[in-house]
Amino acid sequence: MNRVLTEPLFYIDLIYGMSFLLMSFVVFEGTRKASSIIFVPTFYILSGFGLVHGITELIDWVSFILKTGGVGELKILIILSQSCLITSFVLLLQFGINLLTYKSEKKGAYRSLPALLFVAYAAYIIVTETPHIRTAGLIARYGFGVSGALLSGLAFFSLAKSMKVIGHPRLTTGLIITGIGFVCYAVFGGLAVEPILGLPIQLFRAVCALTIAVSSFAILEILTVYK
Repeated sequence: MNRVLTEPLFYIDLIYGMSFLLMSFVVFEGTRKASSIIFVPTFYILSGFGLVHGITELIDWVSFILKTGGVGELKILIILSQSCLITSFVLLLQFGINLLTYKSEKKGAYRSLPALLFVAYAAYIIVTETPHIRTAGLIARYGFGVSGALLSGLAFFSLAKSMKVIGHPRLTTGLIITGIGFVCYAVFGGLAVEPILGLPIQLFRAVCALTIAVSSFAILEILTVYK
């Protein structure tokens, strides 16, 4: 156990997972108290992403402890982790699209895109007989994860612009920071999978997650504005 506690990843993975769980809780509480018909379903999806992705990282944290402690990796934990990872990224893409299109019912058809893409993704995995669930998870990371985080970031930038127009400078700043957090997560949580400058990629992902978690209080405020 002493060896585990000396490993930086022990703390990085814990912060990573707990940050998304915090974001999920904050957004869920704000959404639960909001009355905006437009925003409530959309932000429940974001809360779902935070919950499932946080669980993903905590499962990886447990796996890291077991592996470092000499027990080795448990197949069931790998399956659970990657299943949650795939689910969370599909939810993130759904959130990003929903938030970008919430003002226009004419764009409602776009909201079915994540489901259609998931069917195509599942068909590809089956047809190509993808040999390992980690490979399936990596494909989902590059596909759903990158696009979902980018669209979510753009959606928050759009919301920030709306808040600026109606005069909410503090809220605008918080939404911009949230957008930056998601855009950076698209890079470090989606595109990049290898260490950067000798530092584990999980460190950069944890910083993004922590930024999103802290700035999620701006999301709580916007739900109050539209209450």
